[in-house]
Amino acid sequence: MIDLDALVKNFFPKIKEVGLAAKADEASVVESLKKYPRDMLEDLGEEEIVVFMLAAVSFSDAFLTDFEGIGYDEFLKEIQDISAGELSFSDVNNNVSEEILEKGIGTSEVSFKCNGEAFNYTAKVYYDWFDVKFISFLNTVFEKKGIEKRLIVFGDPNGTFITYKKPEFVKKFKENFPMMKADIA
Repeated sequence: MIDLDALVKNFFPKIKEVGLAAKADEASVVESLKKYPRDMLEDLGEEEIVVFMLAAVSFSDAFLTDFEGIGYDEFLKEIQDISAGELSFSDVNNNVSEEILEKGIGTSEVSFKCNGEAFNYTAKVYYDWFDVKFISFLNTVFEKKGIEKRLIVFGDPNGTFITYKKPEFVKKFKENFPMMKADIA
């Protein structure tokens, strides 16, 4: 039988150890996990419950997405918010033709300014799915601008967190949460 209090007591402090800023406390996370059916949690096991635990936490320096239905303007706003003022995005535009919107498949032209400099990206359109290669593109933008931090993705296939940290974060995260994937996009 899974002891949720003990599990959260063990793993919740690791959130801070890896350098993430949680907006929740242990008690609220335990209460959130207790809302799930007990037999479901027992079937999942400890490692998968840790994934649920992270999903129950909101962060000031990371956000959760499943990449469906998120627009480029919304995504860049989230990145700006978690960057604590280091990044500024403006003039975001996703130019996609009516024909592509109707077909659901094709490309669009995403344009934006990052800290005042203009950039363009040709995004793949597949219905309302976000082109995840845009994250790698943003990391090349940061590198070009001499910014040390990168967008790092972590999580599992059901939900992906995005954070803006130095590359060392990946190693520290994997050491503390080996059941989850983490990498620079």
